[in-house]
Amino acid sequence: MKLPKKKTVPTLTEYAKTYLELYKGAKENTLALKRRAVGVLVRYLGEHQIDKISPFIVEKYRIQRKEQDRVKDSSVNIDISILSHLYVTAINEGIIDVNPCQKVKRLKVTQVKDRVLSGDEIAAILDMPKCKDHLMILTALFTGMRLNEVLSLTWGDIDFGKGIICVSQSKTGKAFDVPLSDCLRIALEAHRTHPAGSRVFEDKEITHRVVTEYSKHFSGLFKDMGIDGFTFHNLRHTFASIMQSDLGIGAVTVMGMTGHSSLGMLQKYSHTGLDSKQRAIQALNSHVVTTGRNISQAVGQ
Repeated sequence: MKLPKKKTVPTLTEYAKTYLELYKGAKENTLALKRRAVGVLVRYLGEHQIDKISPFIVEKYRIQRKEQDRVKDSSVNIDISILSHLYVTAINEGIIDVNPCQKVKRLKVTQVKDRVLSGDEIAAILDMPKCKDHLMILTALFTGMRLNEVLSLTWGDIDFGKGIICVSQSKTGKAFDVPLSDCLRIALEAHRTHPAGSRVFEDKEITHRVVTEYSKHFSGLFKDMGIDGFTFHNLRHTFASIMQSDLGIGAVTVMGMTGHSSLGMLQKYSHTGLDSKQRAIQALNSHVVTTGRNISQAVGQ
């Protein structure tokens, strides 16, 4: 009498390859999000057979992820959401019967008005496919420009020789210079195909309706990437927060690049303070690129 062969259950590392292969036709941003999350999950849980990962192990993973990688609750929620979907896929294939993530409640994430990007989220943005959306996001992240200011930007506003962007503030009409970071300069030069007088991103008249449509588009894009509760305008908050909180750049220099009316009297010094602005932008460039690289390397380990 022949006994039935015992079903071999793959480890998370083994099944992760199958899972990503099954969804290789997904949207590029969705696939990038899955790859990033799966890479982290495999680093922590890869040796476990997927039927041996219990709710307790998932809870332990969440604690380790927060303590060791210093990530926010929103990033951990993304990890568990992807892990749960992986289990749903494995159940549908008849490999396992139980999804351990079903008994794990999502961590509460408090949404605040001045939401800023985490290290993981910066890395996800740097890993985006190179396209118009990506370049618009980089422009706001490295200059602090509002959405309608980004949409109104012309190639004539960008002086590649001097390495500056002339920003026309949408609220007051005042103009001031923001130094061009290395990362943004390279991205813009790769995109430069139009005459100097034309707009960089949008040829249509920049009306309130157009700005609203773009705002909704980017909110949906960020959500699809797993960057919850984030809007295009939050890139401006991220710019100011990194400058002041992470890099210790003085408020006068930062406000000279964002044009906030509370320091409106300082705008006349924006040209004479260009050296301090350039040092600040270079520090921002190094911080963002290094953060993204470190996160990506950690995921790949």
